[in-house]
Amino acid sequence: MKITQIPMGTHNAQLTCYLQEPCTEMPALDRCPAILIFPGGAYAFCSDREADPVALAFLNAGYNAFVLRYSVSQNCPVEEVYTNAFAEAQEAMDYLHQNAGDLHIDPEQIAVVGFSAGGHLAASVGTMGRVRPAAMLLGYAVFSVPGKALGMELPDLLQQVDDQTPPAFLFATQGDHLVPATQSLQFATLLAERKIPYEMHIFAYGDHGFSTGSRHIANPQNPENPESAVWQGMALGFLNHIFNYDVLVPAPEEVKEFCLDMKIGTLLDTPQSAALIQQLLPELAQYVQQEPGSRGISVNDLQFYSNKMFDEEKLAALNEALAKLN
Repeated sequence: MKITQIPMGTHNAQLTCYLQEPCTEMPALDRCPAILIFPGGAYAFCSDREADPVALAFLNAGYNAFVLRYSVSQNCPVEEVYTNAFAEAQEAMDYLHQNAGDLHIDPEQIAVVGFSAGGHLAASVGTMGRVRPAAMLLGYAVFSVPGKALGMELPDLLQQVDDQTPPAFLFATQGDHLVPATQSLQFATLLAERKIPYEMHIFAYGDHGFSTGSRHIANPQNPENPESAVWQGMALGFLNHIFNYDVLVPAPEEVKEFCLDMKIGTLLDTPQSAALIQQLLPELAQYVQQEPGSRGISVNDLQFYSNKMFDEEKLAALNEALAKLN
């Protein structure tokens, strides 16, 4: 294995590269997936527990790993910390892409992983970076900070999710006393709304900062946490799907013929079918006005899940009338 250190930015930030060297016995190492790691530490320091131990875990899984120790308030004026850290994170992404051959990595298979404030930085790259990763792994991440809770203003990443945001694997604990798991839930909801693939695990046991959860990195403030440690295997499975271009959010086939299996929204947006609904089943239109979320399902689905909300004879008459529009 080859370990190199590359300076980033102007405030002593450093990218540590852990590279497995290919050989005739292990030819697959000539082109590995890559993981770029952002340790946490409230933008005040970079936690060693969330740096090298994470890199070694991914090395063991066949990745080449890169740890960015970015600008923090220990080595940078506090009002400049985030601006510099974000610039360094983007510089690290550029470095991986521009030197992919020498680093023996696939530039199309670069993922980021971040913890706590490092999760905020990783998600910043994923939502706002000029070069975005193929996937994000976000551990007990900060997404939104009111005011200057960390001594500095940070972008609200719940306002930055767009259609170019990459797939995300989120993990946290219900008992986190620093960053509520609801932050991960909010971010996942935004991904779901845009049909961006995501996977999320909120573990019942554990507190903030469990990292890999293993015994050798435990301390009195961060005990061993084998229950939450399983995130690593889950995340690797998620990345395998992403890198293999598996369809994680299949688009349901749209029913093209007018019938009760067509989406309610489509029926109401089409003048001919909307008129039939108003004539034969006006209570359906009234219900959708009160529950607009029902536009995305069919009349048959609504009837089934509502335990037969509508009169069956009226439904049969509507279905017969709709069929005549085909």
